[in-house]
Amino acid sequence: MVTVASEQLVQEQTNAPVRTLNESLTREHSFEPLQVEGEVPKDLHGTLFRNGPGLFESFGRPYDHLFEGDGAVTAVRLQNGQAWGATRVIQSAGLLAEQAAGKPLYGFNASWFQRFPRMLRMDSKNTANTSVMIWQDRLFALMEGGKPTELSMDDLSTLGETDLGGVIPSAFSAHPHEVPSRQALYNFGMTFGKQSSIDLFELPHQGKPRMLGRLPVSSPIMLHDFMVTENYMVFFVSPAKVSIWRAMLGIGPFDKLFYWDKKGCVDVWVVPMDQPDEPIHFQTDPFFQFHFANGYEKGDEIIIDYVRYPDLGVLEALGKEPDERPANQGEWAKLTRAVLNLKTKTLTHERMWNEICDFPMIHPHRLTQTYRYMWLTTEPDGQDDQERKVNEIVKLDLETGRDQRYMFGRGQNPSEPVFVARRDGSSEDDGYILTMVYEPSLHQSYLAVMDARDMEREPLAKVWFDHHIPTTFHGRWVAA
Repeated sequence: MVTVASEQLVQEQTNAPVRTLNESLTREHSFEPLQVEGEVPKDLHGTLFRNGPGLFESFGRPYDHLFEGDGAVTAVRLQNGQAWGATRVIQSAGLLAEQAAGKPLYGFNASWFQRFPRMLRMDSKNTANTSVMIWQDRLFALMEGGKPTELSMDDLSTLGETDLGGVIPSAFSAHPHEVPSRQALYNFGMTFGKQSSIDLFELPHQGKPRMLGRLPVSSPIMLHDFMVTENYMVFFVSPAKVSIWRAMLGIGPFDKLFYWDKKGCVDVWVVPMDQPDEPIHFQTDPFFQFHFANGYEKGDEIIIDYVRYPDLGVLEALGKEPDERPANQGEWAKLTRAVLNLKTKTLTHERMWNEICDFPMIHPHRLTQTYRYMWLTTEPDGQDDQERKVNEIVKLDLETGRDQRYMFGRGQNPSEPVFVARRDGSSEDDGYILTMVYEPSLHQSYLAVMDARDMEREPLAKVWFDHHIPTTFHGRWVAA
């Protein structure tokens, strides 16, 4: 249990060692009651699952990069105004082997003599540290370099890695997307070899999953996300390449396994879901993206909204302070609309908003359709304006261009906003925004429940853990 700190406690903590969000999870537990500050709306019945790195070190040695951390899934269950929370580190086969050996065996914390033969065998640790997927009442933790790891929805215990009945040959990305009209999830995975490929998957809400086909790629690439419309899977394959020789020889650090091909371009692939063996392919000028907001069809055009970066510099900068980032950060993380013309095979871009942002979220019922509202995170831009040195959740009205924003306290760190519609909601913004927030003065985290219609309003409720929850990248809400 936790309560808001008194001024005396805050003063005492100012002399304590500095604690940060990106520290290893200190306490694992299954569902237990959480303290509610404010009032959880009575119509919020369900569970929020979130995933991110939970361990930032291995046997006392810090991981070199945020993406190397062993995954931890956190859940908050809400019902009748009450709340319960659970959090557990994912017990992957690789982590269990390291715990049994009493030393690092994988990644750049292991000795070169330990990791080199494993690299040659393509034997890596599935950290499952990026996102979650709910499919056919089953919970999976995902990372783009491995197969799904199934967890128990009852207590978050690890059930194990799965290839979904032999459907996934190599990997399954962390970003499956739903097409409501088809009652199915779609995703991709990368297979590296003499002929590297993007593997395409369909997971129907009922029935067996299947591989739709493969897209050949000329060299090993880093591909984090893609987008769907009602009838197409759309890929922007940027010149973010994987350094195979570094990977095979086990030469780090982690972020140097990837590089930006300055002479490369973006390969645009548009794959008809009903005719996956007849993809549309063309090329355009280079850019990079991590996350997409939505996609929909408009005659011969496809509209794709995403967060754009000029290159791969963001990978090295992850976890650093804004003023430590490269000089071109002014062009980073800008909400952008891409218009694809399938007849002329061309792509044009339009900037939709001029602030640094990411983790865009919309009403799930508007996926693959036109929409009006988007919720996303912003962060300090590294300038001297003290009022901007805070993190925010912003609601953007795409029709009027107006925004509403909630500014969290200095040092507080909100996560990706998750939209939950009211059960009797009649408008696109009639619902709640759920975001996990780190409070540095307490070194604790809480789930903020916010009114999606009025983001300038104080949170309706803060649901407190009695410890901190490390970074969570992505989450999913499951209605009761």
